[in-house]
Amino acid sequence: MIGLGTVKFALVGAMAMVLSACASGPRIYTDADPAADFGQFRTFAFVDGAGKDAEAEYKTLSGQRIEDAINLAMVSRGYQLDIHNPDLLINFHLKTQEKTRSSPPVYMGGYYGYRSGMYVGWPGYVEPGYVDSYTEGTLNIDLVDRRTRQMVWEGTAISRVTSAVREAPNETVRAAVASIFAKYPYVAGNPIPQPLPQQ
Repeated sequence: MIGLGTVKFALVGAMAMVLSACASGPRIYTDADPAADFGQFRTFAFVDGAGKDAEAEYKTLSGQRIEDAINLAMVSRGYQLDIHNPDLLINFHLKTQEKTRSSPPVYMGGYYGYRSGMYVGWPGYVEPGYVDSYTEGTLNIDLVDRRTRQMVWEGTAISRVTSAVREAPNETVRAAVASIFAKYPYVAGNPIPQPLPQQ
């Protein structure tokens, strides 16, 4: 017979697993032009107005943080910043959106066949629904071949914007950009994709 303490321990363990999964980092999506020759790219610069909305007249603090983190990621892969004649142009965009998820109440019942008529059980129960309102942040990073004006690689990070995220903007931006570039398999001047780190 399973004791109440065992059940509580199991519930605590399940909750810990859910919380650790939520804290594992943003969802990352990437895409690349299969015809692009990444071996020809050695230098980069940022697109004029990178990170700005159409009506913005100045760079925000978050935009500067993102640019600094991208610069660090590119330099660590052997690329050099060249604002006069870059091989790659980099653009990025950060947006937040209010979202709501909901689930209606669900009736659970009718599957208690294991009792096999040995005794009378309850007919079932109702699993309550929920409404979950939250802010979602999306960061896009585009790498563009300056010569052809063709985007050759795109990385996207999507995550909830929690109070912890708002309270640590520097760490959050660095982590998001690092997560995106962890999926970028090239180094400067080398056309051969490098092994990506194991997740």
